[in-house]
Amino acid sequence: MNSYYPGRAARLFVTLSFSLGFAFSSAAHAAPAVSDSTCWAADSVAATPATADTTKALAPAVASDSLVRIHPRGADGRISDYTVAPGVTWHYENTKPFRWLFHIPRDLGQAPGYIFRKENKDTFIGLATSSVALWVADQAIIDWSQDFGKFIGLKAASTQKTLVYIPFHVGSANLPFEFNVPDNLNSTFYFLGDGWTHLTVASSFWVYGGIKKDNRALQTSSQLGEAILSTGLVIQTLKRLTGRQSPYVATKDRGEWHLFPSYSRYQSFVPNYDAFPTGHLATAMATVTVIAENYPEYRFIRPVGYSLMGLLGYSMLNNGVHWASDYPIGIAIGYAFAKIAVRNGRTRVEATPDGSPAAHGTGMAPPPKPRPWYRQGHFAPYNYGPFTGASWSLHW
Repeated sequence: MNSYYPGRAARLFVTLSFSLGFAFSSAAHAAPAVSDSTCWAADSVAATPATADTTKALAPAVASDSLVRIHPRGADGRISDYTVAPGVTWHYENTKPFRWLFHIPRDLGQAPGYIFRKENKDTFIGLATSSVALWVADQAIIDWSQDFGKFIGLKAASTQKTLVYIPFHVGSANLPFEFNVPDNLNSTFYFLGDGWTHLTVASSFWVYGGIKKDNRALQTSSQLGEAILSTGLVIQTLKRLTGRQSPYVATKDRGEWHLFPSYSRYQSFVPNYDAFPTGHLATAMATVTVIAENYPEYRFIRPVGYSLMGLLGYSMLNNGVHWASDYPIGIAIGYAFAKIAVRNGRTRVEATPDGSPAAHGTGMAPPPKPRPWYRQGHFAPYNYGPFTGASWSLHW
């Protein structure tokens, strides 16, 4: 029996099994068109009578106005517009595999302006207050959590068992195929925050979107990729700056803080430096937020997601991987990058300037979409005394 992390093959297999089923079932329920001019069209596109007449022919009425209204497929056979609430319609562009990787620098560049806003002052006060309060009580919280786990018979150790082992060698390198699964309930809860879990959820949306030509599912997958990776980069940077001990290796109550450890020192014994902030809950928060923002008609997403995050949070106290005060900042970072990714991944649909119906027959058209940051550079000639040349500038 091995400890700490499940094997890579096992993590991919198990998460793919769960997430493919979730994405296909949830997105499939959103597929039927359920619009009617008496339902949401009057609120969302009531700019002109012509608009209202156009929307009447979309689909028969339904009894509930809580269902998403999917606009007809475009000329390319793709679904791109979704009315998710009265007066709220979002347009999703088609995307390509791994294009989200090019969005990471943009998201990181936008983060300071999005996070450090005047209106976020109360949020920062809340984060600071909660983090300090939890830090004061960290040791007591850890002790209580582990005592409670013992009381209910929940094993603290994060362990795995090997179901399949196939030896494989390349020269002197031993590269076996292992199929491992969590060996106890606490390990299962801890697995909810594993990076493979969230990345496999993202891939399942991509598979569904590609099969059904559903731009919303494709963009959700893309947004998940960029939100998770952006979050991970910031979390890893903070871990390597703060150097906080994990509870299970702590040498004193609440652990030591080894600020700015060297790269070699950090890598020599990672658990001694990587507790703050939590990466598991950060990526979990990013995943839940991206999906909930893009599928608001499924109101169970946040309650279920936050409940699973609660189990994940407890499991990391029980197995001694994190302190409670590691949580607030990590969760906030995941939430912020999820909101940034969603904001950049869709556009609010507006009426056409002259009030006439758009070409796709919904009476609405998306506003112009700005080019991505890496395509916004401009060349310009310059003369400076006897020198002549060209300059290239990038506007953020």
